[in-house]
Amino acid sequence: MSKRCIFCGNHGGNEEHIVPKWILRDLGLYNIKTKIGFGVQRDSGDMDEIQARQPLGAFVTDAVCGSCNNKWMSQLENRVKPLLTPLLQDQWPANDRPVFQALFLHSGLITQWLLKTACAFGEKMSVQIPLDIRMALFHKQITSGIMADLSYNTECGLYVGMSRSWNCYKDEKIEPRQIENRSFRFVWQLRHLAMRIAYFPGCEKMMVRPKYPVRLYPKFGISPDYQSDGKNKASYHYDTLEQLEHETTYALR
Repeated sequence: MSKRCIFCGNHGGNEEHIVPKWILRDLGLYNIKTKIGFGVQRDSGDMDEIQARQPLGAFVTDAVCGSCNNKWMSQLENRVKPLLTPLLQDQWPANDRPVFQALFLHSGLITQWLLKTACAFGEKMSVQIPLDIRMALFHKQITSGIMADLSYNTECGLYVGMSRSWNCYKDEKIEPRQIENRSFRFVWQLRHLAMRIAYFPGCEKMMVRPKYPVRLYPKFGISPDYQSDGKNKASYHYDTLEQLEHETTYALR
């Protein structure tokens, strides 16, 4: 049997680059090999990884149809590219707050794009995003409970990963938890930009204050600067992706 499109249910088989071609081209990543994370989060907070680094240009899926790939998916790429390009340069913007603030009117669009990418990645890595969420996206809707954010990492890097679990408070302890076949988090770092989209129904996200990434969705927000050692520091600046991830937990509502 031929594959079905993960979005509309029609016949699939159309090749889709999971990392968009414009990113592969503009960042020179076609032949770059990187770590790819998936599966269950370990107690250390890290995710299982494919040990052999994967060439991003060959990281594709055939689980979409030509109509979806060439129409609404392509339109998403074309609309998001000019929005994120200033954050994907070798030199990070010296004053990044106005760049992030300019994304306010486009926060839903970028979230759809991240979710689309997560759907393709999840299909490839057997961490499939629930059908109802994929169908809603096909109709340009974002399921309630989806959360997305952006942040800056001092450490320049390249990483893409997905898991169903996240650190969660339970019985006054923090431990990895998941909702079977429902919860997910997709984490993507390109150079200094870290992007995340997650779904953990019935829980709320908590951070170590005062740090907080730029909240993209469901409600856009940039936390104010904070004082550290007598200096103002941006709340959405992190040293590494691991720091960002470890400072994020979920708590039952």
